[in-house]
Amino acid sequence: MELTPPLKYSQRDIAVFQSLDEIPYITFPTRLERMLLVVCTQGHISATVDIEPRMVGPNDIMVLRPGHMITQCNVSEDFSGFFITVTQEKLNQLFPSMRYMVPYSIKFFENPVINITDEELESLKLIYDLLSSQLKAPSRPYSSMALGALCEVLFFNTLGIYSSRQDTSTLKTRKEELITDFVQLLEENFKRERAVAFYAGKLFVTPKHLSAVLKEVSDKTAGEWIDQRVILEAKVLLRSTGLNIQEISAMLNFANQSFFGKYFRHLTGMSPRDYRSKLSET
Repeated sequence: MELTPPLKYSQRDIAVFQSLDEIPYITFPTRLERMLLVVCTQGHISATVDIEPRMVGPNDIMVLRPGHMITQCNVSEDFSGFFITVTQEKLNQLFPSMRYMVPYSIKFFENPVINITDEELESLKLIYDLLSSQLKAPSRPYSSMALGALCEVLFFNTLGIYSSRQDTSTLKTRKEELITDFVQLLEENFKRERAVAFYAGKLFVTPKHLSAVLKEVSDKTAGEWIDQRVILEAKVLLRSTGLNIQEISAMLNFANQSFFGKYFRHLTGMSPRDYRSKLSET
């Protein structure tokens, strides 16, 4: 299956490339700011990722999340394949529930490179071609929704490939159970509870232990996970509803609108009103 040549989409939330040289926001050494999927069909790429040497060869894929440090990278002259990048903001928009994101991090964090079957490779090529065609097409109604749907297909297809490599007969470790239970609790309570101690108490661990486990897997403490979920919900409400800021503040259980505004500004660098105004300008 011959790949569709991509255009350069350096400013898009979702972008596709056939060469590392085409990606303007990756120069080595680099700390990734976007999710990166590397698919190799021929040749190889060798790289040092978070001080660990990694090799991507034929029928290999590598998934790296934002925050990974790549200090060295070499591409063989006969390399062919493709690269797909997605911003964290786009992932947050598409997957506001964190129940997928933490297991996703667990599966990709320690084993970012896996070998895939020819059938799995063809499915990724098809998604690449669809993304490339959609990105090259002129803007029309529902273009953004179509692109988002393709991103969802890419996400769950890739997650399915990684999940299929897991030993399903093995019981979850205590660490995995703790993370899964935390994510579930967060989804149920983030609009009412923002204290790490609340979640740690429900999980019968100390706040320090809960944050340490989450930090190990995701590079974020429990407090940062809570703040991220609250801010994401606030952005969704500001973007997608006609609720005023006071009503949104009450929905998220802030003492008053002023406290909500300070919280939002501290974590985003702008006030809720400025965030909503910026959206109306785009």
